[in-house]
Amino acid sequence: MKKNLIKLFIITALLTFLFSTTAFSKTQDDIYVRVRIRYPRLFNEQVSFEGYDEIILYDDEDELFSLDNALTLRIDSYYTGNYYLSDESQGIHGPYHTVLPDEIYSSYEEANMKAEELTEEFDSEFYPYLIEGGYIIAGGNFADKSSSQELAEELSDEGYNAESINGNLKNIIAYNKKNKPVFMYEKDMPVYFSSYNADEEYEMIKVDNRAYRGRIALNIIDDVRLLTINHVELENYLYGVVPNEIPSSWGIESLKAQALAARTYALYNIKPRQIYDMEDNQNSQVYMGYDYEKTSTNRAVDETEGQMIYYEGELIQAFYHSTSGGSTENSENVWYEELPYLRSVNDEFSNDSGSPHTTWQTTYYKEDIIRNLNLDENDVDELYGIQIKKVSENNRVIECIFLTDAGEISYKKENARLLLGLKSSWFSIVNGNSFYFATEYFPIIENQKDETPPSRGVLDLITEEETEEPISEIEFEMGSIAGNYAMTSNGIKKINREKLSFISSNGVATVDANSEQYNFEGRGWGHGIGMSQYGAKQMAEEGYTYDEILQYYYTGVTIK
Repeated sequence: MKKNLIKLFIITALLTFLFSTTAFSKTQDDIYVRVRIRYPRLFNEQVSFEGYDEIILYDDEDELFSLDNALTLRIDSYYTGNYYLSDESQGIHGPYHTVLPDEIYSSYEEANMKAEELTEEFDSEFYPYLIEGGYIIAGGNFADKSSSQELAEELSDEGYNAESINGNLKNIIAYNKKNKPVFMYEKDMPVYFSSYNADEEYEMIKVDNRAYRGRIALNIIDDVRLLTINHVELENYLYGVVPNEIPSSWGIESLKAQALAARTYALYNIKPRQIYDMEDNQNSQVYMGYDYEKTSTNRAVDETEGQMIYYEGELIQAFYHSTSGGSTENSENVWYEELPYLRSVNDEFSNDSGSPHTTWQTTYYKEDIIRNLNLDENDVDELYGIQIKKVSENNRVIECIFLTDAGEISYKKENARLLLGLKSSWFSIVNGNSFYFATEYFPIIENQKDETPPSRGVLDLITEEETEEPISEIEFEMGSIAGNYAMTSNGIKKINREKLSFISSNGVATVDANSEQYNFEGRGWGHGIGMSQYGAKQMAEEGYTYDEILQYYYTGVTIK
């Protein structure tokens, strides 16, 4: 059952940005990445900007004007002095404005000069308002329509053509340090913010106190959500990615391998008709901007500038993960597309790397799993057991069945481990309501019809009372093992003890037959596709070069 479980790599297609796919044939300096900045965003409805000098505003091509070095940008809506209000009736400031639509100015400076005159004359705040045709003058940010109409009437009495408008969720407003509006623009206008860092000799701006190279654009989505997008050159983007995806202290060849994987991954995902290309978290690549750059990883980016990974002349989807657990996985066993360069490889490098994630254990209470199922829009009151129905030839779970009062609920491939919040899909379950051991599951065989695990999974039940009830009359129901029956070498026996012992090829295992806990044991961290970062670390320590590392983990690729 697939519903709205964590959705990876989903991007809303809405706008066309500065460049098209033809940018790939240009120099690296012409390639920009649009990164959605989620952290350390403090509010959905507003964001603070701080410049190294004055903040400069741009359109698609040119500098427009400059403002003070500290601004707060807010969605045009209802606020107290500083914070958004969902209850309109409590608003001190709001989206009603008085505008003078007839006078259109070609520059901010002209419009601002007029706005200052009106502010002094009418004792109300006026400021430039950028619309598609140019700059007009807007006044006030009133929480009610009558206040904006009153100001419009005052202006009309003095010979101005003024009217009241409601800009709720339609505009973005810049406020200065004194919380006074200094500029407003329609949300779809191409406006970008930055400043100049003289020490770095580069455009840079702080977003909620974190510094980013490049420029910042804003957009409004989901009604009341201010989207913050960093427009940054590809190589400078990598400066902020590589040290946050791999430890900067690792060998330089592993850092270079990471730089190429990150560069290739980013460029593959740049599409013109979308608001942003990447997020700043694990949904894409972890990007933390200028403050987190490291000398070693910047060097790795610089020394591999422009190099990417190709398969038969096309950019690959350069997926990578932390720790493979001993084997990487075929792409179709985790997601759904079979890609020739994402093939499983034996990965002793990862096992030898000292990764703390090579093996792991975790425990969940039954109620935790029920809650996760219901958060994913299932209607479950009781969980009787979990059955791992299929595993891949590389030991990762292909299908997991949850036995519930609502019936059997199936989660396949990566969705199973995401629902459970496990480190990887290479896992087994030890619990009284699990009927066989994942370490002894069978590999998937093409066109196989009988998906029952081999009998060696549970060979014998050691200590149970016999029953004279014939097997034909036994009915098996979903539920705890306790109270049901098991076939053993000594006949059919009823399970009526809390703890049971099983013999398997791994020895004797004792489990709780009526446990409220599910104990998961597994290997690796991440989806297991493509390059293992800990494996790359080990290969670098053993003397392999970055291109050898990449060609080991990505089948049949070339570096250029």
